[in-house]
Amino acid sequence: MKLSVFYDHILQAKKQTGKPAPLLLTEVRTAGIEAVEINMSYLCEHEKVYGMLKDAGLRVSCVYEFYEMEKKDETERARLHIETARKAGAERILVVPGFVSGEESVEMAACLPYPDRTKAYFENNDKILRMEEGLCAMVERGARENIAVTVEDFDDVCSPLSGMNGLRWFLDRIPGLGYTFDTGNFIIQKEDERKAFELLKDRILHVHCKDRGSKPLAVGTGTIPIPGIIERLKQIHYEGYLAIEHFDAEDQENCIKNSAGFLKNLI
Repeated sequence: MKLSVFYDHILQAKKQTGKPAPLLLTEVRTAGIEAVEINMSYLCEHEKVYGMLKDAGLRVSCVYEFYEMEKKDETERARLHIETARKAGAERILVVPGFVSGEESVEMAACLPYPDRTKAYFENNDKILRMEEGLCAMVERGARENIAVTVEDFDDVCSPLSGMNGLRWFLDRIPGLGYTFDTGNFIIQKEDERKAFELLKDRILHVHCKDRGSKPLAVGTGTIPIPGIIERLKQIHYEGYLAIEHFDAEDQENCIKNSAGFLKNLI
């Protein structure tokens, strides 16, 4: 297993410390982190990042983007996403396909604990079916470009991917779709991340390492059983990236270093 970190954390550390991004990227590499996870729109608007990453000896582990597939045709955006990943040398992308309304999220939450009720609700919700259609098209395009398309357990109650049975529905309906396992997001639907792991482990292509507490914190200092999850990843012979994630941490520079140190000891 290898370590990566969200590039957004570098940008936050830059604001917090006043240090230039190239210096922070060098510190990241020295901490044993090999790659960054970066937003597609940001990367397209800041192409100088390619050079900074190369100079620091860092790769791109995954390129992520938010969509509104429930509202509109996102074909062109999907094409750009895959093209950007290929240019960045990333083997996978993460897609947040869209959301249902707040009112729908209440109905959906009542169904998510039950596979059969989840299936019935999803197959009768036009927004979710449009997300499925958009993801199917992306997976087909990605396969032609050797780019794996993944979804994650997203931490928003309006996401149909916020619960394990919702994720399983999408994965079963779209055989080529991969899964990014986020250790800290099943808390949104009050689900057990270890149980979710067992349900979804056959499709894991990427991992976000996120801990949970009263505020954003370094991996290994919260309530999520990270060591046990890493052990299960070893048992299923996962060899991909562990992406360090703690958006809005008060001290990103040290959180990144502490998270990297903790994870290095586990792997």
